[in-house]
Amino acid sequence: MFRFPFVTAVISSLLSALLVSVFSSSVLEAAPRNAFPGRRVGGGTRGECAARPFVHLVPASNVFSPGVARLIAVLEGPSPDPQPLDVTLRSASVKGIVEPDAAPLMHKQVPAAVNRLVLLSIPAATEPMLWESSYRCGGDDGGDEFGFITTSAPPARSLLLPDGSPEAQNRSQQSELAALKAACSTTTPLGPLKARFQLDDVVIDDSWPEQVTVQCF
Repeated sequence: MFRFPFVTAVISSLLSALLVSVFSSSVLEAAPRNAFPGRRVGGGTRGECAARPFVHLVPASNVFSPGVARLIAVLEGPSPDPQPLDVTLRSASVKGIVEPDAAPLMHKQVPAAVNRLVLLSIPAATEPMLWESSYRCGGDDGGDEFGFITTSAPPARSLLLPDGSPEAQNRSQQSELAALKAACSTTTPLGPLKARFQLDDVVIDDSWPEQVTVQCF
């Protein structure tokens, strides 16, 4: 008469393990296999400087090839206290790993503004690059011992690959940025950018305007 509770417990344990296994498999299958393990969205934390999210205009995989146009873009929204944006490029492996003592290929500080698309021309490169952007908040020296940007706002990090890399299938996004080059100092609608780069309402909500200014550097 003591066997039934034991058998019931064993069956219950087996079912729980099976459900956990099935759930874990589903999550793994749903996760993007080729996604770079950084985040294309930065900011979004508490505090006036860090509260405003910004986003690298790269595919959802967070891997992008700038192509022959050598253009990258950052999208910034509304803020009551805009801060300058630091952008750094470094040589990296195909996994985004950077040598600690490697000097930046590019380090640019973009003046503060709101509701804009920042379009940047970058150096030509035959190797992958780690692209990191972050707001320069007050009282920050702008870098740690390895030269990475260190601010109170979480940085955005994306992997840039040389033109022709099989891992980067983003011709449509390259064309989008090349077309925006002709719109410097004008405005462009936000909706098409949101659709092209698969940005959801968590990043671009109702507080954003319908049009953003295109600034080229």
